[in-house]
Amino acid sequence: MDGSSAFSPPLRYSRSARLLHWLTVVLVLTTIPAGLVMVQDGLSRPLQDALFLYHKNIGPVILLLVLLRLVVRLVSPPPPLPASLPTIQALIARAVHWMLYIVLVALVISGTVRVQAGGFPMEIWDPVLSGMVGKDEALAKSASELHELLKSVLIALIALHAGAAALHGLVKRDGVFSRMWPPA
Repeated sequence: MDGSSAFSPPLRYSRSARLLHWLTVVLVLTTIPAGLVMVQDGLSRPLQDALFLYHKNIGPVILLLVLLRLVVRLVSPPPPLPASLPTIQALIARAVHWMLYIVLVALVISGTVRVQAGGFPMEIWDPVLSGMVGKDEALAKSASELHELLKSVLIALIALHAGAAALHGLVKRDGVFSRMWPPA
């Protein structure tokens, strides 16, 4: 058999890449709603504090996961996309993946700068990050505005990425989705 049989298993991302992807998904998809809700008026102070605590302390975890994913990607490159995928779709897929990495990194950095420049603690990260950025209200405001913009870009990229994954997994069934699923 030449390996091109319909019974050949699809080429997949490495187990570590899949696990890191899905851990990142879970953290990002819990951090976004926490961030959206925590700034709403009328929340009880304990709920608002818990959401802020979660949101700002999970950011660096996401950054570490993304950086680790990039290392894994270098060591174990992604499997090739199916030859049947139109070139423009392959280019868009690659661009969206790289934009997701860039936006996630920039979101964490802008959020961390916003918190530190605003004079707020990073609780579990203070021993590592303390003093990296001094209190500076103008910097905090700029970082907050960038964080807000990047949040919208991230949500759009996630919608595009998840929509394409659903299209390939549920409609086309062309093996693209099975490259990343199941998680481990």
